[in-house]
Amino acid sequence: MTDTTSTRPASGGRRSRVRLNVFAAMWLLVLLNFVDRAALSVSLPFISEDFDISPQEQGWLLGVFFWSYLLCQVPGGWLLDRYGPRRVIGVAGVMWGGMQALGGFATSSVLLVLSRLGLGVFEAPASPAAAKLNGSWLPPQERARGATFVDMAGALGAAVGGVVVTGLLSLTGDWRWAFIITGAVTVLVAVLIYRSLRDTPEEHPRVDAAELAHIRSEQDPADDDAPLPRLGDYARSTSWWGLWFGRLGWATVWWGLIGWTPVYLSSELGFDLAALGGGTFLVYGCGVVGQLVSGAATDRLRSRLSSPNAAVKSVLAVSGAGQVVALLSLLATDSPAGALTALSAAVFFNQMGGVYWAFPAWLAPKRQVGTVGGVMNVASSAGGGAAPVVMGYAIAAAGGGFGGAFAFLVAAGVLYLAGSMVIDFSRPLAVARTAGAPSSTAGSR
Repeated sequence: MTDTTSTRPASGGRRSRVRLNVFAAMWLLVLLNFVDRAALSVSLPFISEDFDISPQEQGWLLGVFFWSYLLCQVPGGWLLDRYGPRRVIGVAGVMWGGMQALGGFATSSVLLVLSRLGLGVFEAPASPAAAKLNGSWLPPQERARGATFVDMAGALGAAVGGVVVTGLLSLTGDWRWAFIITGAVTVLVAVLIYRSLRDTPEEHPRVDAAELAHIRSEQDPADDDAPLPRLGDYARSTSWWGLWFGRLGWATVWWGLIGWTPVYLSSELGFDLAALGGGTFLVYGCGVVGQLVSGAATDRLRSRLSSPNAAVKSVLAVSGAGQVVALLSLLATDSPAGALTALSAAVFFNQMGGVYWAFPAWLAPKRQVGTVGGVMNVASSAGGGAAPVVMGYAIAAAGGGFGGAFAFLVAAGVLYLAGSMVIDFSRPLAVARTAGAPSSTAGSR
């Protein structure tokens, strides 16, 4: 790459802040990503009436998105590493907005399933793109806040989506318009982001020399030339498996709560449409707070403690243990106020796990951040695909009760906690083995 820093204007003592605009743009796109997904969860009671579908079928409808989402994670991550976030996200955003709008024209549950499969394909690169931009646009000391800031948009999107979708349902009287309108907004925003986003700070004309120097602080210049780990190197890494299974447990809880909370509030607790919008906003809004707390605490602890493990694992321990306790308390209450409190606490502690999106930029080579983020998100997709389906069958088996479904989430929360504690944050996830190297390497943990 041509060195552009010598031609950049001096900042006059105050550096530009373009990196914040980049993450604000990704924040907005991830927000819409979750608003689009919330349209199905919030509309599901009305869709199930129109198409006469059972709890088991509702679970499959909620989960089918994640199977195409899962299959496209690794290809999406490879495309990000090959072509850069700007082009991939620009095209993907337009296409997923189109798929979302297409769902509004479905005349059967089969057609709605097909639109959800298409939505999963094109939403797949969104979160790995944010991880890729995290590694390119932020110095290491800002990456936890950057990751949780963008991931926070997911919880906020679910919260805002509940209000927006219930508002559209009230205004139009038809769930279809919720899909059409949210899809059209996504297409517009994706086009605007493509016009303004750049893959690296060196390519952006508004980044001055001072901001570029800040972004590139604490970078390892040898990273671009170092041999890259291969699949076998990652497979031998205990940290990699801890990352993957921890993320699987986290995602199972999150997508189980995303998928079934509106139905639980409506069918189990008797919330009407207005109360449903307010209840979902409260529950998912607590996730926004959890993300902010996690990002700020992680960056602060990393700067103050000499041990990366002590800094990051302390946050993850609070997240995992708090989530399990909140889910157990949900099993023990039968009052609407108690259930809302327990759900809100569970989402708060769960969303502290948004700091996971800083891990690829911290622990993987720069040229593999997109791919590693995509593979990590395979775990999220698997949890998202399994959770609604398993919970749907558990609810049907209990005659509509949610006890078994929430017990399943408790087990997933324990998996998240255990996996998170296995990751070693003091070394890379894996290192490339060279000819004649011993089978145990410094990156094997």
